[in-house]
Parts: sequence; C-alpha cells; structure tokens
Amino acid sequence: MNLNYLECFASLSDTLSFTETARDFSVSQPSISRQIRLLEEQLGTKLFIRDKHKVHLTEEGIAFKQKVTPLIKELQTVMNNTQEKTEEIVGRIQFGCLGEVGQFAVMDMILRIMADFPELNIEVLYTSPDKIIDKVKNGQIDFGLVNEIVDQENIRSFELLKERAVLVTGKTNKKPLSDVSKAKFICYTPDDTLLMTYIHKFHKKASMSKINRHVVVNSHRSMIDALEAIGGYAVLPYFSVEKAIANKRVRIASDKELNSSIYLIHVVNNLMPRKNSIFKKQLMELCKLKTL
Repeated sequence: MNLNYLECFASLSDTLSFTETARDFSVSQPSISRQIRLLEEQLGTKLFIRDKHKVHLTEEGIAFKQKVTPLIKELQTVMNNTQEKTEEIVGRIQFGCLGEVGQFAVMDMILRIMADFPELNIEVLYTSPDKIIDKVKNGQIDFGLVNEIVDQENIRSFELLKERAVLVTGKTNKKPLSDVSKAKFICYTPDDTLLMTYIHKFHKKASMSKINRHVVVNSHRSMIDALEAIGGYAVLPYFSVEKAIANKRVRIASDKELNSSIYLIHVVNNLMPRKNSIFKKQLMELCKLKTL
C-alpha cells in the first residue's frame, strides 16, 4: 500500500476539507480525491461520505483513523531520529532547471548551498520543462524547476520564485509599441510563450499570424545582442535584462509587464534522504520572497 495514500487519509481525516489537504500537500484537489479513491478501493470500504458542502468520516473511516494515525506518527519519528544522527550532509543531488533561470539566478543559490555543505555533489541539467517533469517522475533527477504546477499525484509543486517579464527594445528605439503587426520581434522560439502571452494580454486585437519573428534564437544573451544591434522588441524575464538595462544596452519599452511563478517539483517522498530535505529547505529559504 502506498504510504502517501495513508498520509493523505490522515490529513483529510483531520481537516475534513479536500481543499485544505491539497494546499497542505502542495498538490491539486483532484489529486487528493484520486488518492483517497484508490485507498478506498484497496481497502474495499468507504472511508468518507462526501456531499456538496461537507466531508464526513464513515464508521469504518473513524476506526481506520484510530489505528493508522499512531503508526504514521511513529514512522515519521523513527525516520527523523535516524536522520538526525547523521552529522555530515554528503552525497549527490541531481537538479533539472530551466536554462535561463538557472544561469541568471538559481545557480548562484546552489553554489551558496554547496559552500555551506562542501561534501554535497550537485549535478545541474538545463533542459525543457517537459523533460524536467519526465525525469523527476522517472526518478532520474531529484528536483526540478519548471514554470507551471505539475498536476500529478506522485509529484509535489512548491512556488519558489516570482518572475517578472517586461517588453524591451534597443536603446535607440524611442517609439512605443502601438501597431504589433508592423513591429519586428526578437523571439526565444517560433512560438515564444512570453511574447505570445504578452500580445494576447495587452494587444488583444492583434493577429498572431501577422507577427514578424525577425530573429529567433534560444538564448536571452543573444536576444539582447540582437535588440542592441538591430532594434525591434522582445519580452524577456527581468532577471535576464537587468544588467543590460543598467548598462543602457536596452531599455524597457512599456510599463505593462507579465507576472508568473516558478515551481520546485519533486516526487512525493515522505522518506526523503536528509541531504535532499536539507537542500530543498536551503533553496526555498534563499528564494523566499524573492522576485526575479
């Protein structure tokens, strides 16, 4: 039986709220519902009665809670006590990350963690969100950094960073972006997500098919070089262009900006190795309240 199902049951039996339990577990509400349903199927009995407004334990659910809750608490105590006896934080941690976020922001934080725990070995892989999710799910990497909540019952998502994205242009371009169809854009990919989202939100009448993708290059540094050399516009995370703005290579072309979140993900693992839990705690502390 999956231990995660038991912990999910224990939480829901206390909160009697799928919404609150989902928030505590950093997963979606449907994920909690699936786990409870699978647990009930394995046990062959109903543990909860659900209606439109409330959740109640059945008689079988009450009896099961009385038996299983002390066992879960005892197991957690045993694991915590065992881990605390290990003085050194040693071993390898594999971390998958969005390339630009890693290069401009997260890698510095990882190096700070390694300075505090020099016996840790860190492997950082820059790749796409889909590959990061697959590798976390398959156990090929310990942690991943992605730009969306992962709605899978065996993966937890934690909001790690707030990200700003701004419209930028070359320093010599003084014109506001008024007619999107006549502008030249520097894009990260042909279907640049940030650019498409920006146009959809702030230029709703614009036709996406008429967007002039003047330069397409999957590097923020190269996009900045293109903006400086040939002008045009691009939508980029602020952390990528902050130095270029300070050095007056490019400028912000509008006060309208996008705001989104970046999430740390890992497989649900209540028996997480101490090195992993320490790494996760340190990274989340370094990122706390930080806006990129």
